[in-house]
Amino acid sequence: MKKAEPNSREMKKHFGEYVVITTMLLFSFWLMFHTFGYDRKTDSILIASRLWSDFGAHIPMIRSFSMGANLDRMLQGSLPDYPIYPGEPVRYHSLFYALVGLLEKLGLRIDWALNIPSILGFFALLLGIYVLAQKLFKSAATASLSVLFFLFNGSLSFIKYFSEHSITELLTIREFPSFAPWGPGQISAFWNLNIYTNQRHLAAGFAIGVWFLVWVARSRKNIVSAIGWGLLIGILPYFHQPMLLIMAIILTSCFLFFPTSRFSLIIVGAVAAVLIAPQLLMMPKSESLAWFPGYLIHDDLTIPRFPWYWFQNLGLHAILIPLGFFFIPNVAKRALAPLFAIFLVANLFRFSVEVAANHKFFNFALILGNIISAYVVWTIVSKIRTVLKYAALFVFVGILTLSGIIDFFVIRNDVKGAVADVTADERAAWIAQNTPKDAIFLNSSFLYHPASVAGRSIFLGWPYFPWSLGYTGNRHELMRTMYESHDPKVFCPLLAEYSIDYVTVENTHNDPNLPVIDVNYFISQFQPVYSSQDATYYIFTRQELCQAG
Repeated sequence: MKKAEPNSREMKKHFGEYVVITTMLLFSFWLMFHTFGYDRKTDSILIASRLWSDFGAHIPMIRSFSMGANLDRMLQGSLPDYPIYPGEPVRYHSLFYALVGLLEKLGLRIDWALNIPSILGFFALLLGIYVLAQKLFKSAATASLSVLFFLFNGSLSFIKYFSEHSITELLTIREFPSFAPWGPGQISAFWNLNIYTNQRHLAAGFAIGVWFLVWVARSRKNIVSAIGWGLLIGILPYFHQPMLLIMAIILTSCFLFFPTSRFSLIIVGAVAAVLIAPQLLMMPKSESLAWFPGYLIHDDLTIPRFPWYWFQNLGLHAILIPLGFFFIPNVAKRALAPLFAIFLVANLFRFSVEVAANHKFFNFALILGNIISAYVVWTIVSKIRTVLKYAALFVFVGILTLSGIIDFFVIRNDVKGAVADVTADERAAWIAQNTPKDAIFLNSSFLYHPASVAGRSIFLGWPYFPWSLGYTGNRHELMRTMYESHDPKVFCPLLAEYSIDYVTVENTHNDPNLPVIDVNYFISQFQPVYSSQDATYYIFTRQELCQAG
């Protein structure tokens, strides 16, 4: 019997899907390496300027596992220390950075150790969006548009851009047109790809939720896969805490709307609960949960302002998503329904001391909403039988992606700054070779301190980071006291109380954020264990400072 030959239409369809999937993988690779790399000639870590602040916390976290004591702590069953607020357990999602640190410890250079999991997580999210849309709507075009709408946000920030710039300036633009709450405009900073290059674990967490919906939408399930999903969801407390709440909403919604899957969902929930419960008991208690309606406009919330705010931030999606929901197929309604609950909860409550962190809930809700928008756009365009079909598609896609395209050029035009790695920084090299892995340093600078690069802990990183995670001690004033008192009877008890082993000393007079350090006092009164070759940087032990006093 002659084997059936695949028809040309099927071949074109599969070829098109391969092209889309390959493009998604290549884009993921480009995005992560474009923003984080390594210069082998100078042994420097290269960090895009848009990542410079956040990576001031991420690099210490990674190195605390690859070169510091945090991996040993985890292997011994203890919680890792927050390396820029030592003595307190990590409240950030540490599992991703533990994996990166382990990869570096096993021999991968830090850019590959971080970028490989980042690429896989981002690609898994893109592929999950494509597969979920394809599963729900049986349309490659809808699936492709869903990915496109995710990559290029549909906010109205393009209006602000074109009021100040010309289209030719895209080739050189370096600032986002809107960057609330830290920059100009009412439109949030959280809709562009910058959040995925800064928060490298974010895409992988979202991918778990998207692929879970793919699994739920399948007609057949088995106990093994249900147990597997329970185990995966069970790691979320230390991998991605906001995604844990999102998954709770998704599980509840799916239990209500997929009655034939309830047995499998009960297994998922039971397995996950067994793993999650002890983790939550070990975690530090947080008192940051609060009623906080209005998100970023909480302090100026009015009934008219609320829809206007979200229309500016979501653009045409703010109309297409709620209206389109009534016209999508029933299985899609049931699968995508959680987006409304997620959106509502994030508009009503604050889950950390920094309400801006709620953006994660909105980002995930918008991922699901984009799929509805894609379906609506393609359905409308498909009904047009003339050449106007392509004009309509161009207009729809243009309005829904223009702001994202502008934001993309900001990322594309970004430049990297260099941080000397251990082998290129004599201070970090000395620390790595001559101090214990669990040593704590009183630090004379905040971001990319040599001790942080070498995997050791510093007394206080940039204060915003500990504050945003809920650490409440005023260590900034304690730093000033220890550096500026010039009295061992004052600073020695504090050094001992916080288990500080070493003190770095350098001229800080040009930085108002740091204590004023009198270098001459330290070098005239005490003997440093390390002096830089240019005689501008010194390290003292607590024993030297306190015994001499």
